[in-house]
Amino acid sequence: MIAPPKPPPLDELEALIKEARERQLRRRLLGTAGIAIAAAVGLSVYAFVKGGGVNNVAPARAGRASGPLCRASQLSISAGLQGATQSLAGGATITNTGGGSCSLPRLRPVVRISLDGETLRIRQRPFPYRMSHGPLAHVLVPGGQAVIFIQWWNWCGRTGAAAMTVRLGRGLNLPAPQRLGEPTCIATGPSSSILYVSPTFASNS
Repeated sequence: MIAPPKPPPLDELEALIKEARERQLRRRLLGTAGIAIAAAVGLSVYAFVKGGGVNNVAPARAGRASGPLCRASQLSISAGLQGATQSLAGGATITNTGGGSCSLPRLRPVVRISLDGETLRIRQRPFPYRMSHGPLAHVLVPGGQAVIFIQWWNWCGRTGAAAMTVRLGRGLNLPAPQRLGEPTCIATGPSSSILYVSPTFASNS
């Protein structure tokens, strides 16, 4: 007959219980931090949408794209990023300033951030948070606007008046006139900075 295993000593059992409690506490703290980050980003995006002039305008039409492709000469862009949980969050607003409707490229926008003409090494990723800001923008009527949400994490390089350029499709480049700050340096290393970029949404007035 095989003897049952001996229970661990009391001090070892207490150590195991303590370790389990510490793991549970770390999981709770990480969950709370994630909720706080999502809330901060949501507030920053909300402030950008409300303060960036995307209300009370002719909305972009959603649905099947029609009309000629938009040209840079008939579009204007404004950008703004604000501090949120050690990152910069906000976005860019695109306005059709021409006299006719035009269609936007369906590819995900590419955002380039440069300093003194030199493009910074930043990895771009799809926006990680669930977006609920209306349909995607396919066609902009005259005066219509579309918005792209952006969050920039971790920058440890040189600082200065960084500039943002949004590329739509394969050749439609829109440089924003505004200058940006930089997010907090969290971790060094090549290409450790990350830029989250959403699709192009129709502004919901």
